[in-house]
Amino acid sequence: MTLFKKILIGLAILLSVYGLSGCGPGAYVTGDVQYTNPPWAPMYYPGVRYYYLPDIEAYYDLSDQDFVYLDNEQWLFSPTLPPIYSNYILDNCFVVALNVRVYRPWMHHQYYVSHYPRYYYHNLYHNNVAAIRGFNENVRKPIMWNNGERDQALRLKPSQVNNKNMGVREQPSSKPPQMTHYYGKRIGQPVKVRPQMRQSRSRVTKHQ
Repeated sequence: MTLFKKILIGLAILLSVYGLSGCGPGAYVTGDVQYTNPPWAPMYYPGVRYYYLPDIEAYYDLSDQDFVYLDNEQWLFSPTLPPIYSNYILDNCFVVALNVRVYRPWMHHQYYVSHYPRYYYHNLYHNNVAAIRGFNENVRKPIMWNNGERDQALRLKPSQVNNKNMGVREQPSSKPPQMTHYYGKRIGQPVKVRPQMRQSRSRVTKHQ
């Protein structure tokens, strides 16, 4: 085999490995990938691709910049939330930064809705809820407000903010906080990323 052929074969192998490594749009992400954080989100944690918004049981994909929500038992993708959530205030909503290893979390929605029920954080953090912006699964700690974020939220939506809780959205009276246990499980704990919740390295696909 000539040296030229060896070089061509080597290049072909390198290109095939690169193509399977998940570097394109919608590909598997690792901890060293950083996406553009939306203006309403808390401080970005390197590698996070998905946010979960428990109060509306919806997701946000930072790679495609889409909200992912259920409508008539189908997952829909949109750069904006639908009119049904017009009263939902993104600037001070509770956000869960999902594990950097997870892929298409809405396909495993049962895990997230059971770990993070609607308004669960009101019970979990009690009087400290005013200081909490969300939860980061990667460090297993609450995401704290900084003064700039909280002040901005108060300025943008002052009539819809619970002043007593200093930036936390009013909770509808028809949907009270959940108990600290949900169907026998302790709530507010990070979801364990199982093998089927990651993207296969052998194929790179866009979400469906």
